[in-house]
Amino acid sequence: MKKLYLAALVLFLAGCQPEDPVYQGYVEGDYLMIAPTTAGVLDALTVTRGQGVKQGARLFALDLTTLKAALASAAAEEAQAKAALEAAQNEYHRAVLLNPTGATSQADLDEKKAAFHAAESTIAMAQQKQIQIQKQLSEAAPTAPAAGYIEETYYRPGEYVAAGSAVVRLLPPENIKIRFFVPQARVPQLAAGQTLSLSCDGCTAPIPAKITFISSQSEYTPPVIYSVGSRDKLVFMIEAKPEQFSPQLRPGLPLDIALRAP
Repeated sequence: MKKLYLAALVLFLAGCQPEDPVYQGYVEGDYLMIAPTTAGVLDALTVTRGQGVKQGARLFALDLTTLKAALASAAAEEAQAKAALEAAQNEYHRAVLLNPTGATSQADLDEKKAAFHAAESTIAMAQQKQIQIQKQLSEAAPTAPAAGYIEETYYRPGEYVAAGSAVVRLLPPENIKIRFFVPQARVPQLAAGQTLSLSCDGCTAPIPAKITFISSQSEYTPPVIYSVGSRDKLVFMIEAKPEQFSPQLRPGLPLDIALRAP
């Protein structure tokens, strides 16, 4: 009878063990702020808030009139320099042939050689100028560096945009992350790569995720999180990534996060 009682007690205590706790967290996003590197008037905005875009999709463009004119001018400079190079090359080769006969002086030969090299330098500079302008044109009309979701646009066509000022805020799906806080006593039981389960109001099914970051520094419990014991006020931030993209995970969405020790 005593053995039976002890066995029943063990089973009862095992059944009374607390379940793995569920923590409250939220969805965050690491946004890409897309900005031109040159200043100008916004000529076109080809995306809208809430729109999904593919990688390489055009996002916006500044007024490119001045840059296009500068590019045409640099191309004309290159064409003129090539014509000058051909003439200087012919003059130099002629001087090289005549110099041994004494029909031309060494000074004249050196002058023709200098003119030849100057024409080469002019071509190189014109080509480099075109490369720089092409880069400015590209940066003044950027495309999406990754597929994603247009979270916000900050300017409208006709408005002046300063260099480096973001016009579009883009959120690629792989930049979605989960952030939550756990009590310091729980941290030793967690590890990067550990699987967790996410759920939310309206989520059709639990969403699997994995821990990607465990803070090495503690902080006090944010005011929105309530705890009973004083130690529960000392928490560590945890970040996780969904194992696959879910359209239900939008930045700011509150989540319930179930942890299991590895």
